[in-house]
Amino acid sequence: MQLKINNFFKSPSSSTPPPATVDDDGDDDLSNWDWENKHHRIINTYRRTRWNPNPNPNPIPSPSTVIEKLAVKNKKRTYAQFHLEFGQSDFLLRACSICGVDFTPGNVEDEKSHAQFHKQFTQGIQFRGWSNERVISSDKSGRIILVLDTDQSSHRNKVEEVVKMMEIELGSGWIAHQHCKVYLSVSHQRIVGCLVAQPIKEAFRVESCSVTGHSDSASKKGKKLCPTTLRFGNMAFHREVEKRPINMSDSDMMDGRAIICKNEPVAAVCGIRAIWVTPSNRRKHIASQLLDAVRKSFCARLELEHAQLAFSLPTSVGKALACSYTGTGSFLVYKAV
Repeated sequence: MQLKINNFFKSPSSSTPPPATVDDDGDDDLSNWDWENKHHRIINTYRRTRWNPNPNPNPIPSPSTVIEKLAVKNKKRTYAQFHLEFGQSDFLLRACSICGVDFTPGNVEDEKSHAQFHKQFTQGIQFRGWSNERVISSDKSGRIILVLDTDQSSHRNKVEEVVKMMEIELGSGWIAHQHCKVYLSVSHQRIVGCLVAQPIKEAFRVESCSVTGHSDSASKKGKKLCPTTLRFGNMAFHREVEKRPINMSDSDMMDGRAIICKNEPVAAVCGIRAIWVTPSNRRKHIASQLLDAVRKSFCARLELEHAQLAFSLPTSVGKALACSYTGTGSFLVYKAV
């Protein structure tokens, strides 16, 4: 047994290789080693891959190896017709006959903005009230408040918003004045009427007043406009001429009579510069209520008479209001500057 173990394990002296001997030819061996290193070089390259914690047993092939045929669905095309042009004058823009706003029919944004402005013009601007209002009179239907030029900016901004509505029918650039007193008629949280009054020193009395403007307008309303017809073969399109928004120059032409005044001026205190009521609230005595509020509050500790109110050059409708309110055709007028 001992012999077998000794045979299996050899002594370290027998396993060590003989030491290398260096002779005179050592320089040739080194040169051969350098030559082999230059012409026979082995380079080991390694590729680093990202570690995947959850390897997929069924890997997805690359897109280049998969040929997928896309199925094109047969979508039904839709067409929408917006306008039909037959040579009409208001093809692009149409002016509202009531509020005078130009808008594009078929444009959602234009029609929405026109509807909002049209509602404010016909029914009144929304007004929730102020904490420090100067109330002149009030009843079940609403109240009348007074706004002065020295009030805070929020009050004056609301007045400017109302004046812009008035300028659509009465003309622009002359209603607002620095020393004016503005009376607002409020009903159901909307401003339905406005009166602008100013202090004056003199006025002129009218010699004659024509109140036939309503009969003339009624006869004009009775006459129907002749429609124009556009024919294309068996098809016929009827179009009626739309009314323009009424301004001050048009109303003077409608009346047909000039205002004749006396040459001698008369002493006056209060001048009605402008008065306006929303179209949907007319014929409800709102203008008369505004005039009553002016008579009672314009002068401190003094109530004016109906005939003491002077009106700036009125329109045909203003003439009828002045004659009806003062009870005479010889009411006072003045020129608003």
